[in-house]
Amino acid sequence: MEQVLVVNRAALEARLGPGPFLSQNLETIRQFILDHHTFLPREQAEYDNTVRQIIPYVILRRGRHYFLLRRLKKQTETRLHEKLSLGVGGHINPTEEADDDPIAAGLWRELSEEVTLSQITSLTCVGLINETTGGVSDYHTALVYLLETTGEVTVRETEKMSGSWASPQELSAVFDRLETWSQIVLEEVISPNAV
Repeated sequence: MEQVLVVNRAALEARLGPGPFLSQNLETIRQFILDHHTFLPREQAEYDNTVRQIIPYVILRRGRHYFLLRRLKKQTETRLHEKLSLGVGGHINPTEEADDDPIAAGLWRELSEEVTLSQITSLTCVGLINETTGGVSDYHTALVYLLETTGEVTVRETEKMSGSWASPQELSAVFDRLETWSQIVLEEVISPNAV
């Protein structure tokens, strides 16, 4: 049975401001998560409104283009089937606990499971998504990272996802097909910086 990293929902939300996206005090919040997390069986955490599952959510950028993923029907999370996503990421498991930073360890594991990367130039935490309008988001909080690359990116789990590069304008054209977190990222991270 998979165990996933969680934090107390009330304690976390007491440290967050209003709105679904936060770009301030990210390191303080990340440290709070590192200091106060625990693990629960995933099947319990998915429907327990007293905790939030922490998901590293990595946006891949090459130049002015972003890697856009399409979640196929063999994806584990049925609530996201056929959605378009800008984020690569997933749950943090107890195996990452041996690392000084289980968030970073989970992030790199998820990336290596989902995509093949080369020539990484930077990785920066750019925000936190705490969106609670229903479905998957009610039980998950995303730490949003921007990964810059100058190399190729290919999808590993081709039975679960497909991927291609897209400009901010192309992303805006498919806004309604993006999963909610990707819509927030497009509005809060990508669009303000699009040239």
